[in-house]
Amino acid sequence: MIKFFCSVMLLSVLTGCATADFGSPDTYQRYDVQRIGQFEQATILRVRPITIESNSGSSGIASIVSAAAGAFLGSQVIGNGSGRYIAGALSGSVSGLVAQRVSAAMSRHSGVEVFLRRANGQSVVVTQVDDQQFAVGQQVFLVSNGSGYRITH
Repeated sequence: MIKFFCSVMLLSVLTGCATADFGSPDTYQRYDVQRIGQFEQATILRVRPITIESNSGSSGIASIVSAAAGAFLGSQVIGNGSGRYIAGALSGSVSGLVAQRVSAAMSRHSGVEVFLRRANGQSVVVTQVDDQQFAVGQQVFLVSNGSGYRITH
């Protein structure tokens, strides 16, 4: 019984792990490498923590696959006759729910919304993942390339 539930949980986690790529100012995508970009200095006016959420369409597919696999495993491991079908239905429901919850949790990432004043006096705001720390009044670089804008030290 414990072996069964461990199998269902592991399968749910593995099929529900469709993580979203939120990007990072420290990580460049392949299409951004060896391309000319521009940068300018800017002053930070305000920093606000945010949550970045992906609208990944794969979470539903992961839940369905996980539920089907859980139902199959449940019907094979537990019970005989009609007990098999009940075990399959219960394990399928549980594994689908777990996969959905895991996928939803993994589609969120903490980020920052940074308000900047450019050298020309224009104010702009940039959102990005929070893998760099910023403080009000700090001079930073506003980098632009084919993927958009990023802020870095």
